[in-house]
Amino acid sequence: MPEINLIKLDGKPLEKLIEVISNGIGTLYRPRSIRKDADAKAYEIGILENAKAKALSEGKELEAETYIRIQERLIFKETERQNNIDSIAEKTANQLENEPIISEKPVDKDWTKRFFNIAQDVSNEEMQNLWSRILTGEVVNPGSFSLRTLELLKNLSKKEAETFNRMANLAISSFNSPCIYQGKNQKGDFLNKYGSGFNDRLLLIEVGLLQPDSLITRSLPANETDSETFVYHTSGNIILKQILQPKSSKQKISIYRFSNIGEELLRIITIEPNVEYLKEFALAHTNQHSKFELAYILKKYKNGDVDHTNWEEITNANTV
Repeated sequence: MPEINLIKLDGKPLEKLIEVISNGIGTLYRPRSIRKDADAKAYEIGILENAKAKALSEGKELEAETYIRIQERLIFKETERQNNIDSIAEKTANQLENEPIISEKPVDKDWTKRFFNIAQDVSNEEMQNLWSRILTGEVVNPGSFSLRTLELLKNLSKKEAETFNRMANLAISSFNSPCIYQGKNQKGDFLNKYGSGFNDRLLLIEVGLLQPDSLITRSLPANETDSETFVYHTSGNIILKQILQPKSSKQKISIYRFSNIGEELLRIITIEPNVEYLKEFALAHTNQHSKFELAYILKKYKNGDVDHTNWEEITNANTV
């Protein structure tokens, strides 16, 4: 896919973002920092005065008052919406400064219209942060987020978003597929001690971010070779290297699966991994056929390579 460097866009690093916003709102978008608030205020006052003068000239005092109230309500609503768009645009612009390369592919116009039809009514700052990360991801790589994801986010409450964040911190990705470890031979709800219990899962299943089937297993491949092979699991900035011994058989891991929409949202979540949870996962699957080592990611590269700390073997001796 063709790519362009943000700092080489004819001196306009946010050119693509402005184009996307303009397509979404149906008019040329000018960032809030270059609009004159006085001009906007004068426009509002002019509408009110013209409406009032026209009605009064016709002797319709009551109608004039009603018309003015309608205009005030519409102006208030549209001003709030514009402020919301401006806030999301500014947050997106700040995030794009950390994205040195974006796709040359344009963002779908229908997607942008749907996005801003929804985002214009998002006033909560935390939710604006979420929507700005969605827009950033779509500008950088169009097609990253589906229309279904936008519709789900439209109805997502702050509480539901916070619950998803807590569950996201327990996400372990293997073979580029994230999941949550259910626990092994545990009494009660294993995940309660890591801040996400049964009710959290029910809530995320209800809103469509987790798959409803609770009897899901993931099989790790057998090692049929005469030498060690490796399987890598990641969670945030942590890598688990699973070392499979020669001639070892498959292992099954009980998991909870994210929905497709949940997986899309995981791309914009900053996961704060729980080290003890990951070590418990590793120790539950440590045996004569398998052992684990842990390292912290220091830097990620576009080709998927990473720099990391030295590997540390996970044993009962180094867990709390």
